[in-house]
Amino acid sequence: MKCISVDDEINLKNTIVTIGKFDGIHKGHEKLFGEITRNANGRQKVVLTFETSPKNFLENNANKTIVTEVEKQMLCDSQGIDVYMKMPMKKEFLALSPEAFVKEILKKKIGATTIVCGPDFSFGAKAAGNVEFLRENQKKYGYSLIVVEKEKYHNKDISSSDIREKIVKGKIAEVNEMLDHPYTVIGKVEQGKHLGRTIGLPTANIMPESTKLLPPNGVYKTMVNVAGKKFNSITNIGVNPTVETGTRIKVETHILDYENYIYNEIVQVEFYDFIRPERVFENVEELKAQIERDIEQCRKKN
Repeated sequence: MKCISVDDEINLKNTIVTIGKFDGIHKGHEKLFGEITRNANGRQKVVLTFETSPKNFLENNANKTIVTEVEKQMLCDSQGIDVYMKMPMKKEFLALSPEAFVKEILKKKIGATTIVCGPDFSFGAKAAGNVEFLRENQKKYGYSLIVVEKEKYHNKDISSSDIREKIVKGKIAEVNEMLDHPYTVIGKVEQGKHLGRTIGLPTANIMPESTKLLPPNGVYKTMVNVAGKKFNSITNIGVNPTVETGTRIKVETHILDYENYIYNEIVQVEFYDFIRPERVFENVEELKAQIERDIEQCRKKN
């Protein structure tokens, strides 16, 4: 998958494109990508995505996101997208009229001959462009339009905002159903204080990006993808208050029945079940005993 920016000097030809923030790449987004694949007929499949949502940019409201930029690119690549085009949130882009957006971005830059979108898609200055505008201007600008109905969960349209709400509440199983893939934290394994290794429970430590929306602090049943291989694991999100005094949240994962050193490796931690909240223990021995109980609980869930 090629990753480019609207700012780049590039003019694609004869493509099929879908547009959006695509936070999380949930079931509804996958439905759009599936429609692109079915209708590509040899054309390049393009995702045009915003670096942040226009609303957040205009309100200077940097909401945390379900996926980081790197995670979003990886998920789009796994969906068979050929070109991932970022649209920086610049005022000159936000000021484009619907007509200018179609002419300058969708036609001149992307070369779209088919546009795939949901029924509530809006674009252009003050979100003045909509599906009706796109439908009425197909012949004028030389593209076809495919409108894809939203995917539902328990009879309600799936939305990134609802998924974010469930992540904050720690409802991981529901989050995974709505995403259609496990909620995941991706990052480089950093050197820690090696406390886990000294008590026979080594951990792979990730410092998640500040923009990443994390579930509540606590212990979770997880799986870790290391170099393309998956292993059962148990993960703590939090500040490790028994042995640490800092406030920065870490993702610490103990990989079950795994002995290799993986410092500086990029790993993917997939979350499946909440085990218990993070809490302070009297001493390291008490912490170790609780972790061993947590591991047994995770094994029983397999």
